[in-house]
Amino acid sequence: MSKQQQEIEMHDVQQQDTYISHLDLLKEDDSHPIMWLLHILLKACAFFSYLLLGYFIQNMFYEMIILLICHGVDFYLVKNVTGRYLIGVRWYTDLSFHGQEIYKYEFYNKGEVNAVDSTVFWYCQFGSSCLWAFFVFANIFQFGLIDIFLAGIGACLNWINLWGYYKGSQEQQKKMRNIKQFLAKKGAKYLINQK
Repeated sequence: MSKQQQEIEMHDVQQQDTYISHLDLLKEDDSHPIMWLLHILLKACAFFSYLLLGYFIQNMFYEMIILLICHGVDFYLVKNVTGRYLIGVRWYTDLSFHGQEIYKYEFYNKGEVNAVDSTVFWYCQFGSSCLWAFFVFANIFQFGLIDIFLAGIGACLNWINLWGYYKGSQEQQKKMRNIKQFLAKKGAKYLINQK
């Protein structure tokens, strides 16, 4: 069979079987489905460990160790692996001679970042940061010092990653500038119409 005949036959099979066409659609829409699944899995693992581990493990010490390991793995892999693949940025910090922290960035995608990859990355990162902050505030009202500590570590590590990627992502900064300009215009129009 020639190459054209193989492509035509494959095209016919894709049109007949919807399951195959959905898999092909997934491959076309995002360039790294394994990476964003890993990104979501890491966040979910830390959340479910925090919420459910107390029911299965009666010793608080072991629960803390497992949760701290989940937080550390999430922080490291998001910072060094999934961020690089999903939005094309890796960040790290150095200290200057004067003791100031300097953010440094490595950019891997010369072209445009895939929209699905970027959306999954930013929504998961921002959502998990907000959820960990919510856990901290909820535990403050319950006076659970150990839970405040564990949720606080998750909040700190997620917000540090979010801040590092936000500073390094020109695309995300452009979006935020556009949102700020839009809100400023709406606010100015509102103030003018109120007078």
